[in-house]
Amino acid sequence: MRFAPRQRKTPAPMRLPLIALIDVVLFLLFYFMIAGSLAPEESSLASTLGTDAKRKSAAGDLQPQILNVVVRESKIVFQIGDRAFDTEAGLRAMLAQLPREAGVVIKVANEVPVASAAIALQSCKDVGFSKVTYVAGK
Repeated sequence: MRFAPRQRKTPAPMRLPLIALIDVVLFLLFYFMIAGSLAPEESSLASTLGTDAKRKSAAGDLQPQILNVVVRESKIVFQIGDRAFDTEAGLRAMLAQLPREAGVVIKVANEVPVASAAIALQSCKDVGFSKVTYVAGK
């Protein structure tokens, strides 16, 4: 029997597996992409009614332009304020007279067919409104 001490081998330097490191980096990248928001914050979104501190506000600045689409006596009626139109041509003529900067809000009643709501939306876009808001089921 030999009781001589064994010679120890020098340990190999520790290496990180490259594939595991890549997996961790990709996981962190995907996590921050999904957890983050690419949409602008609500405070920086443009509103329909803008205010300018340098100019004085007029009384008409605060009144939104609202287009109601309702059914009266089994007829589709487009109403802006106290003016009511039952044809698309009358609606377009009225919309052409309105200022386009503030935009328009289209409120559609529940019983109105989809085609009539589409006529109101398309008429606003054709006349030149860039800010059109749609509200269903009033």
